[in-house]
Amino acid sequence: MLSLTGKAPFYAAILLFVMTALTLYARTHRPSNSARSGSTTEGTIIYDPGAPTFHLPAQALVSSNIPFLNHSTPKPFQSYLQQTLDYTHFSDLFAAINATVGTLQTRGEAHVTVVTPPEFDRALKPAGVTIKEIEEIALRNNIQKARLMPVCLGRFNGTLPNPSKAESDKGAFILFSLVVADVYGDLVNIRREVFKLYRSKGGQGALFQPEGFWPHITIGFDRRDLFIEDGLYKGSNYCYAPIRTSK
Repeated sequence: MLSLTGKAPFYAAILLFVMTALTLYARTHRPSNSARSGSTTEGTIIYDPGAPTFHLPAQALVSSNIPFLNHSTPKPFQSYLQQTLDYTHFSDLFAAINATVGTLQTRGEAHVTVVTPPEFDRALKPAGVTIKEIEEIALRNNIQKARLMPVCLGRFNGTLPNPSKAESDKGAFILFSLVVADVYGDLVNIRREVFKLYRSKGGQGALFQPEGFWPHITIGFDRRDLFIEDGLYKGSNYCYAPIRTSK
């Protein structure tokens, strides 16, 4: 049997382990200095001063019981891949946002675009990838069961950094989107499989970046939706106000 003296190093090691664990816990669970800042896997969130907190039902981002919708048409920039959501869970959020603006319109539907029309028309389709092949990949990977988490409410309010010469692109725009996180990589993995198919058909890798993906749900806009082609990035950089989920 060990003496008390012999057990001292053992107890010291246990004490050191406990103290280290408590220190790490304190660091990772330290409350933010501001209730209006936080972090996600995408980076630090900075909310607008005075922005209200908006609310969203927790089931809004659950789409496993919603049918997959096909979006394929021979018209330019009309074929794409999406995870379809139930808009009824987003109608109150739209109403709350529009109460602060008053000029917003909505499409009356909700989705996360997984492969965009420009990606399909400019890169995938010219390489011989069909929308049917993309959808087969998505269905095989259970796109409607992809797990999402809310990040924030994003807002753009200003003139376009890269406006076209069209008169319709002049002046200010207002756009609101729910920024979401593909926390388990369900959607980006679909994009990676699409990329493998694209490269197998001889597609130029530089033209399609599977990780170049900022999942979001368009909530409302005053004139039209805006995209990366307009100069907008819709990640955590886009955050305007906090989102809280409720049952």
